[in-house]
Amino acid sequence: MKSNSTSFIFSDLFCTIFKIGNLKYMPGTIGSIIGVVAGIFLKNTIPIIYYVLIILLIFFLAIITINIYQTKVGKEDRSEIIIDEFIGQQIPIFFIELNILNIVMCFMLFRFFDILKIFPTNYIDRNFKTSYGIIADDVVAGFQALGAIYLIRLLI
Repeated sequence: MKSNSTSFIFSDLFCTIFKIGNLKYMPGTIGSIIGVVAGIFLKNTIPIIYYVLIILLIFFLAIITINIYQTKVGKEDRSEIIIDEFIGQQIPIFFIELNILNIVMCFMLFRFFDILKIFPTNYIDRNFKTSYGIIADDVVAGFQALGAIYLIRLLI
């Protein structure tokens, strides 16, 4: 596949969220911030079914484009691929009530679980190097963050 092929260019732009993932510092954190902002915007402006459909479309496009991108660049789970953080951040955003405390917890706890990779996230990260695994560990981190938010909200 040529590096300037249309499918690679689209995959590069999609996986890196318009090259933002190529920033030198904290690309995953920036991808998460973009995910939170986009999730809040979508959840507040469109019917929930459209929000779900958009995220599912992004999810399936990510599976395809990460595969194309990795095939061309040759390294598994590159740091510039941040669409997975965007997707993972949608899990808690979708299920929480949108208020400042919940949004901050959503972001911080997702990053906590995404960075530390507590089981089963660490297992997925180590054993599944395809686009499915790249996305799955962030989806699991999103559910871990959601569970922690519910637990914290229950206790306070």
